[in-house]
Amino acid sequence: MPPKDSVNSTSAVARLSGEAGTIVEHMLNGMAYCKMLFEDGQPCDFICLYTNPAFESLTGLSGVVGRRITDVIPGVRESDPLLFDIFGRVAQGGKAEKFETWVGALGMWFSITVYRPKPEHFVAMFDVITERKQAEQDLLRANERLSLAQRTAGAGVWDWDVPSGTLVWSDELFQLFGLDPAATAATFDTWRSVVHPDDLQRAEEAIYTTLRDHVPLFNEYRIVLPTGAVRWIDAFGDTTYDADGNAQRMTGICIDTTARKLAEAQIEFLAHHDHLTRLPNRFVATERLKMAMAYADRANENVALLFLDLDKFKAINDSLGHNMGDLLLVEVARRLQACLRETDTVSRQGGDEFLIILTHIQDLDAVTGSAAKIVAALAAPCEIEGHSLLVTTSVGIAIYPNDAKDTDTLMQRADTAMYHAKGTGGNDFTFFSEQMNAAVALSHAIRIELRQALAGGEFVLHYQPQIDLASGRVTGVEALLRWNSPKRGLVLPEAFVSVAEDCGLIVPIGEWVLQEACRQAVRWQQAGLPELTVAVNLSAMQFRRGNLQQSVVQALSDSGLAPARLELELTESLLIVEAEYALETVLNLRSLGIRFAIDDFGTGYSSLAYLKRFPIDKLKIAQTFVQDMNTNPEDAAIVHAIIQMARALNLRTIAEGIETQDTVEHLRLHHCDEVQGNYFSRPLLAEEFQQYMLAATRASP
Repeated sequence: MPPKDSVNSTSAVARLSGEAGTIVEHMLNGMAYCKMLFEDGQPCDFICLYTNPAFESLTGLSGVVGRRITDVIPGVRESDPLLFDIFGRVAQGGKAEKFETWVGALGMWFSITVYRPKPEHFVAMFDVITERKQAEQDLLRANERLSLAQRTAGAGVWDWDVPSGTLVWSDELFQLFGLDPAATAATFDTWRSVVHPDDLQRAEEAIYTTLRDHVPLFNEYRIVLPTGAVRWIDAFGDTTYDADGNAQRMTGICIDTTARKLAEAQIEFLAHHDHLTRLPNRFVATERLKMAMAYADRANENVALLFLDLDKFKAINDSLGHNMGDLLLVEVARRLQACLRETDTVSRQGGDEFLIILTHIQDLDAVTGSAAKIVAALAAPCEIEGHSLLVTTSVGIAIYPNDAKDTDTLMQRADTAMYHAKGTGGNDFTFFSEQMNAAVALSHAIRIELRQALAGGEFVLHYQPQIDLASGRVTGVEALLRWNSPKRGLVLPEAFVSVAEDCGLIVPIGEWVLQEACRQAVRWQQAGLPELTVAVNLSAMQFRRGNLQQSVVQALSDSGLAPARLELELTESLLIVEAEYALETVLNLRSLGIRFAIDDFGTGYSSLAYLKRFPIDKLKIAQTFVQDMNTNPEDAAIVHAIIQMARALNLRTIAEGIETQDTVEHLRLHHCDEVQGNYFSRPLLAEEFQQYMLAATRASP
């Protein structure tokens, strides 16, 4: 009796007889008809019942019919379990499946379609695809190498189907733009969202020009990454056209050129700047001076040219070495820049010489202030590598167009003035001409006289009453500084405070005002007057240069005045511009019980955010609005708005500059809390104010 497997094989061949069998016999694809064997319900082997001729030619296997595959190919079940899993699944009733797999036992890739003709049997149709798979892997490796090259070069590829508008970007291009390809579509809107707004129009025009003129694309623009970082991009592309000249397809690459741009900028910077201090060099300074002079002619302004030379710099170089001298020059450059506005220029001319251009000069007093600030800044000790270096400077100043009409002459005269300053001992500034401008000369003289005034006790305080509108009682006074000059008589603050601020004298003067105002408030209490709040104006320089908190605490301690009886008046500009210096100090003082008011409210900044940050108690409505509110509807509207806003924020209001009864009634009608002005009393000396209060007390019912 023949073996059972042989009978099955014969039957299988018989079933493939006829025309169908002929087709199978001549197929180029391999075919195997097999019975699946199971052990404990799991596929463990299969017997080939029939194979066509292509099976042997494709696999190199012969004599497989009627044999177990594990006998034909030892170890195949362990090396290629996927075959057994899929063949077993289909033979047990699964759907037909098509798959590709690597058969390690044969060292080949196969594309296999398997289906179930009857239970526990399967037919496998297959083709060897090793060459295709090898080509795919070669292509994949080539793409990986290209991708690596693109990433290394910072490049990304794009492809644009012009008629349809379809864009295709490589993963590298998405990465270059900081975008996720899985979450972002490659569209022109996406590209526009990445391009820097200032470069978008120019970048789009470059594309349209390329299509119109049939030229290769070169596009240079910046992009903004989601992180906010800005990168430079160079885009290159080429376009194909149809027979009618219509653009069909544009392909190209984008390259990150940020590093190159930075290098170019550095080269450009070094060509126009001093390599040590990084300041503009002589060439740049000359060009900027020419531009400033031309603008000054159109705007009817002045330009100040300051020529600086460090005093005794050579001695530092000789004693401590050139490296220490270089570090000192870098520090000098830093301090000079800190003294100037963005519109000004400081340049190193060589050695220890510097040039400063002050632009947009309308008030020549500002030149004096800037020069004084520079001299003071450089006179402070420089701590460098364990050495405390003292260096001063001599400054010569020439004014365009007062002193010269051209750059060379202006520089020469500033240089001459500098040598004059150095010849008188240095550590000072000198103008080219003593007859230059009366205002500048006055400012210079006032600066000198203020130092004498502080030492000689020439300052005095006047006090102006502040009236509560509801009760009519005097609730406080504002301390107003006056200078009782032997030479100039009684000088009001507007004539000298700006000079005092520019040269730093405002700090000791402000400390004196605090001390005297607090002492006087206590003297009045001791004389039997009711307790009053004394208001003192503060300068931004007191926050920057002095220790304001210590000064206030010291004044209160020395006088014995209760903190709640001291009101410090701040300006809006101080709260905005000097916020970093002021906020902590104000909060600390407020915690002691000291009150704060904003002086001249409404004349400063439009942003009111500082009212949330600072603990303000009172708004002082500027007299520029108050004095004309009865005749000017706009001023009246501003005053009304300030009062309403203050009430909403639980802040008190005080209007200053009151001159008439009509103004008082107007303010009372709109619920202003307090008033101050000559209608009630001019500013008074301490003794006069005491008499004023006694008279007011006697007049009260």
